[in-house]
Amino acid sequence: MIDDENETGNDASMSPKDASLGTHDEEEALEKDQAGEDNSPISASDHAAPPEEAVETDQSGKKPVGRSRESKSRPRKPSKADVLGRLAEKNKAIIELNKKYSEKQIEAKDLKDKWLRAVADFENYRKRMRKEWELLQQQTKAEVILEVLNVVDDFERAFSAAGDKEGDEFVEGIRLIYNKLVLSLEKFDISQIEALGQPFDPTYHMAVAQVESEDGEPNHVIEVVQKGYLQGDTVIRPARVIIAK
Repeated sequence: MIDDENETGNDASMSPKDASLGTHDEEEALEKDQAGEDNSPISASDHAAPPEEAVETDQSGKKPVGRSRESKSRPRKPSKADVLGRLAEKNKAIIELNKKYSEKQIEAKDLKDKWLRAVADFENYRKRMRKEWELLQQQTKAEVILEVLNVVDDFERAFSAAGDKEGDEFVEGIRLIYNKLVLSLEKFDISQIEALGQPFDPTYHMAVAQVESEDGEPNHVIEVVQKGYLQGDTVIRPARVIIAK
């Protein structure tokens, strides 16, 4: 009792200043306790991910990357109808391409045939033009040669009219010109047709008359009116002849 009273007396005897100090000490102690709780070490369980955020690990312990996203973005499996529809479209496209390919093959064959015909026509045209050109050259050459042969005929008629005048310088000069002209014709493969005494051949001879003859054989050339000439094997001018009956 006496102690209680002493403690009571002591409490009562404490000054207001002492009381305020005691209260301040208690607040500091409370703040330290709270700070100790905040600074206490954090266990691994405190940072454990919530069940909904936990990521499963594979057997090697490695976390699969983006598995949860892949599972969410995985495309929808196409249905049988979709597959059949796509196949039908592909088949339709293939049929259309085959049709166009066949058309192009026919077109290419037609163009090839036209090209081959054009090549053949052009080759025939070249051959025809070459033959026509050769024929034109031969005709032109023959025309020139015929004119020269007419001059040769004039020389021969002049010699016949002059007779045998040996030693006449003028006649001999004309004869030299005649001989050069004949040699020039020979350079172009011009040759005289042998007609006198030969059987009549309409290929080389042109009969201007047929007379009775005691010396000549029937149907043989007994006189040459105009000489005939060949260029190679081609008759440039047939010989004009008289044949015996």
